[in-house]
Amino acid sequence: MRLATSTNLFSKRRDGGLHTPYLESIRRCREAGFTTLDFSFTEFFFTRTELSEDDWQSYADEIINESQKLGIDFSQAHLPYNPGYMPDWKSDLEKEDYYKFARRSVLISSMLGVKWLVVHPFTQCIQKEFDDEASVRYNHEFYDSIIELALKNRVSIAYENMIEYPQRRKFSARAEELCMLVDSYKDSRIGVCWDFGHGNRLYYDEANSIKTLGSRIVALHVNDNTGISDLHFLPFMGTVGWEKALKALKATNYTGDFTYEVYGFTKNMPESMKDIAAKYAYGVGQYCVSLYHSL
Repeated sequence: MRLATSTNLFSKRRDGGLHTPYLESIRRCREAGFTTLDFSFTEFFFTRTELSEDDWQSYADEIINESQKLGIDFSQAHLPYNPGYMPDWKSDLEKEDYYKFARRSVLISSMLGVKWLVVHPFTQCIQKEFDDEASVRYNHEFYDSIIELALKNRVSIAYENMIEYPQRRKFSARAEELCMLVDSYKDSRIGVCWDFGHGNRLYYDEANSIKTLGSRIVALHVNDNTGISDLHFLPFMGTVGWEKALKALKATNYTGDFTYEVYGFTKNMPESMKDIAAKYAYGVGQYCVSLYHSL
């Protein structure tokens, strides 16, 4: 197991800027100690980035060249997502834009050598509440063309467990629903990304859900919270039971990376503090990886 972090460790800015350039984020992650990264494409849906423009391929080549110089590889990436997690869109143009940037994310992931591309499942409850079969069908309907493109380009797909807020059901928040969705593909290239913070919002003990998912877990989003808000803090800053959760993960024979998604830890910091914080995050992650191997 390697320690990794999402490029979004530096993406959120206190000074009001909406996006830290990818090349800057990658360099700063490397300076903090990280050599394995998760490339975040989620910014596509919230702001414009260098990869939003028509010359995106040239910029992707720059990222590849710089990453090779720095000795960085990309094990994961995160597809853009609809913030509502529901199969509805403000307009047909918004939906078309989503597909455009999703396909672009797949192609860039392939260029970067990404193994697992994380996607957010949709919840379909327009016709009937709590209809898991309808949600499975809709995720196929919506994602199958994207997944086909990904598999063709040697990129596998990991569906992420979602947050179930008190006032709304979310399909795939429960492990059994993720099993149902992933198993419907009958393809080992479709798996699960387990987000510990999301799990902590739903379960008193997420170890049992990790055991239920078993070998389906192929990627991680490592972050912590207090079970109330999706804070995306470092391990041990919240209430996730890391020792028990990591022991359960090890029992699944997990072979992927220990990948941070901890932008909440740095997002409100002045830029001058983030690099210090990132080095601290690297130290905490090294401890977690050692803990995993010692269990």
